[in-house]
Amino acid sequence: MLAAPKHGFVVLAVPKSGSTALEHAFRKHAQLVTSGPPSLKHVTAVEFDERFAPLLRNHGYERTDYAVTAVVREPVSWLASWWRYRSRPGIVGKATYVGDLGFDEFAGRVVAGEIRLRPQRDYVTTDGGGLAVDRLWRYDDLDSAFAWMRDQVGKKKIRLRQRNVSPERQHEVSASTRALIEEAYASDVALYRSIEDGGRVV
Repeated sequence: MLAAPKHGFVVLAVPKSGSTALEHAFRKHAQLVTSGPPSLKHVTAVEFDERFAPLLRNHGYERTDYAVTAVVREPVSWLASWWRYRSRPGIVGKATYVGDLGFDEFAGRVVAGEIRLRPQRDYVTTDGGGLAVDRLWRYDDLDSAFAWMRDQVGKKKIRLRQRNVSPERQHEVSASTRALIEEAYASDVALYRSIEDGGRVV
């Protein structure tokens, strides 16, 4: 999570959504960055409101001073990124390593609950399922999110560079696997499809 309330925005780090690249681009202009373990880096909107909004308020930044934003990814692409990320050589032998699995098998194990991946919607909704962020972007429109944030900061020389890139692995997604993923992550599919180019103001 990167908070730049001085410049009017907070970026929630939804896993595998380009948030690390945004963090590196804007961290010099942020008032607060949470890295390290996933429980700190990948703060949900609910956790932000409960733990970090009061902290920022104590330092002079009201909740109305900034927009909480997030980037979400098309679910099949999102799972494929997880599959590639967990295939990296540095984790061979660990329980999270899936380099020995094809994508269809990996996806099947995720859907079956054998491999647990928290849905993207959990990071941007309330406990009751309502949206808890002010602005959403599509991962494949990351340039628009970056441009908006750069305009907020007012520094045209800031550049967006790829970070935390998963290793390349060739794969084809079968129609049955795509249908399986889209059924299991139907709420993520609906969320992603609700976002138009240029982002969605909630």
